[in-house]
Amino acid sequence: MNILAVDTSSDNMTIALCVEEEMFSYIGEAQSKKHNSMFLQAIDQLLDEAKITINDVDYFACVVGPGSFTGIRIGVSGINALAFALGKKCVAITSLEELAYGKKFDDFYCAIDCRHDNFYYARFLSGKRHPIEMGEITLDELRSKENVIYKNSPSNPIALIEIAKVKINEGEFEKLSPLYLKKSQAEREYDNKNMDKIGY
Repeated sequence: MNILAVDTSSDNMTIALCVEEEMFSYIGEAQSKKHNSMFLQAIDQLLDEAKITINDVDYFACVVGPGSFTGIRIGVSGINALAFALGKKCVAITSLEELAYGKKFDDFYCAIDCRHDNFYYARFLSGKRHPIEMGEITLDELRSKENVIYKNSPSNPIALIEIAKVKINEGEFEKLSPLYLKKSQAEREYDNKNMDKIGY
C-alpha cells in the first residue's frame, strides 16, 4: 500500500510518502508563503526518491486544519485535484490528531497557537482516536488545564502515515474540505464593517 500524506497547515510544510513499508519524507523551512510554489515540487522529489510515479500512489491523506487558512487551502485543493485526476481516495487528518499521536496521558489537551493569546485545542482520552472536545481557547483558560501538549515543531511524517493507515483501514474516505475553527481575518473585518447594516 502506497500512501502520500501532506500537511500544509503550519509554517513548515511536511510531506510523507510510504511505499509498502519504506518511508520518505520532506519537511520544508519555516516559510508558509512558499508552500504554493514548493508543494508539487516536493511531492515530485519524494516520488523520484522512491522510484515511483504519482500513479503508483494508492491513497492520499491531507491535514485539513486547523491552522493557516492559506496553507490549508493549498493542501486540500492540491490533494483533492490529484485524487480526482487519478481516481484515488482520500482521508482527512486534523493537525490536532497529528499532535496527539503517540501520547500516553489518560486525559490530555493538544494546542496550536492561533495568535493573540488564543489557541486551537482538542481534548483527547487515552485509547480514543477522536477528540471529545475541539475549538478555540484563550491562553489563560489553557493554563488551567492539565497535560497540555503544545505544537512547537513540524508535523511528524510517521504520525501522518500511521494515522492515515488507520483511517484507510476503517474506510474513512471523503472529499477533503478545510476545517476552520474560527473565521479568517478578512471575514472578521467584513463582519465588523457590516454590523451597522444588519442592526447590531
